[in-house]
Amino acid sequence: MFLRMIVSLFLLVGVSTLHAQDDLDAKRKLASAGQALGKALATHDQAALEKLWSPQMIVNGPNDTVLTRAEIFQALKDGQVDYESGYKSTLEKVQFFGNIAVTMGEDTYTPAFGPDKGKLLHRRSTNVWQYKDGDWMMIARQATIYDPAVKHY
Repeated sequence: MFLRMIVSLFLLVGVSTLHAQDDLDAKRKLASAGQALGKALATHDQAALEKLWSPQMIVNGPNDTVLTRAEIFQALKDGQVDYESGYKSTLEKVQFFGNIAVTMGEDTYTPAFGPDKGKLLHRRSTNVWQYKDGDWMMIARQATIYDPAVKHY
């Protein structure tokens, strides 16, 4: 589903020039990386995640802390990144800045852990990807849980 959203967005939204050998190939690889990330997270595939997440990756998490890649791997091991069925990611925007891509959208999910276990949550997210040596790696992520019924502007 993530792959379809990215491909559709590329067709509907104009993007700035990507400084990669083959722009279209790089954009397709970003879609593939997003799809692979979703699968790797669902299956806790650490080997795949190590290829998709930069060793220097940082995350401003929905638990109000800044985490490193190592801390996220520990959270995976501790069961703090487990979701009940129904996880959905809606991609709203992709923008390219040279070899950097920023994706923004919304996630809805039901955690299988913690105080919100079993409750449908909404989260705004931003992912920052870097294209290097023919592959995309996530270098930063921000995610904030919010109440869609509350409008601030």
